[in-house]
Amino acid sequence: MKEIEKYVIETRRHLHQYPETGFNCKFTSQFVEDELKKMGVEKIEHVGTHSLVATVMNGQGRTLGLRADFDALSIEEETNLEYQSKNKGVMHACGHDAHTAMLLGACKYLIENKTDWQGTVKLIFQEAEEGPDPGGAYFIVNSHLLDEVEEFFALHVSSGFKTGELAINYGPALAAADTINLVFKGIGTHAAYPHLGIDPIVMQADFIMRLQTIISRKINPFETAVISIGEVKAGTTFNIIPDKAYLSGTVRTFNDDVRSFIEKELNLLAESVSKYYGGTYEFEYIKGYDPTINSEESVDKIIETGKDIFDEITVLKEASMGAEDFSRYINLKKGAIAWLGARYSEQENHNIHNSKFNLNEEALIKGTKLFINIVKKG
Repeated sequence: MKEIEKYVIETRRHLHQYPETGFNCKFTSQFVEDELKKMGVEKIEHVGTHSLVATVMNGQGRTLGLRADFDALSIEEETNLEYQSKNKGVMHACGHDAHTAMLLGACKYLIENKTDWQGTVKLIFQEAEEGPDPGGAYFIVNSHLLDEVEEFFALHVSSGFKTGELAINYGPALAAADTINLVFKGIGTHAAYPHLGIDPIVMQADFIMRLQTIISRKINPFETAVISIGEVKAGTTFNIIPDKAYLSGTVRTFNDDVRSFIEKELNLLAESVSKYYGGTYEFEYIKGYDPTINSEESVDKIIETGKDIFDEITVLKEASMGAEDFSRYINLKKGAIAWLGARYSEQENHNIHNSKFNLNEEALIKGTKLFINIVKKG
């Protein structure tokens, strides 16, 4: 496995230098395709804009799907690594370079060691996990290239867990992620004469303060939900009350009934606020990724398969309010995603989506082995 480990680390470092975002992953996709062809993979199908589904067949057996995302984030890297991003303003700050490298390493092993396993593996190299909506998985699932897959698996690196640790949830793992966009419309006027206009900034502020009562007073406290406003825009200068005020935010839930209830309540609140102040509003609720609910059988398989690989396997009691379009795959068939610990023990660590995020590459061979052993187990 030393040769595979060297390959995975070199591949990850190469990808790290040339990050691409969203559906713009042309270089990354071409690199992955070239590597697969070098390994002898004959069936490589293009889907979406730049996603790839590679099929490796080896006799009779189950058909499994292994997913790696390969898009990056719009962040200026500040790690000072020798293999730091060469693309200004773009960085692999979520570890997707590592995900892709591990899956390529697993593919290399499986092709070179076909006496170790039987069956069919669909290797999914996916763009736009970070969005934009509807995300890369949407087009892959709807291509029907994965219809025969019986079970899906994925890993996500995390500095929140020790290197040598694997963490996983039974059932709910990650939340649904929806977007709200709202415009309050009033009547602009001189700020010295507010009574001559209708102030949309006041409507905006009132809405933001009151929306948290949806969670605190209208949702069962045993349900989990979050509403956060992340963007607020209004006005052009200090002495003009504008005629419009904008805001947008995110809604995170696990329960479809709660999800629909929050959508309805947000719209009702926007209507109430705008009427009270004499204005109008435009409300948009965009349903994004569904909650990621791990299948119990698939979690059992990951835990059993990982026992000989990891120093510690942690079953998490709480789900993450983050979101993943891996949910689209396990809405199609059963499956599970796990956190691959990649924290340094003797140097500073930074969370994913941080400009200084880096990972302990010692973790990558463990993730690669897990992918391989899942296929061996069938």
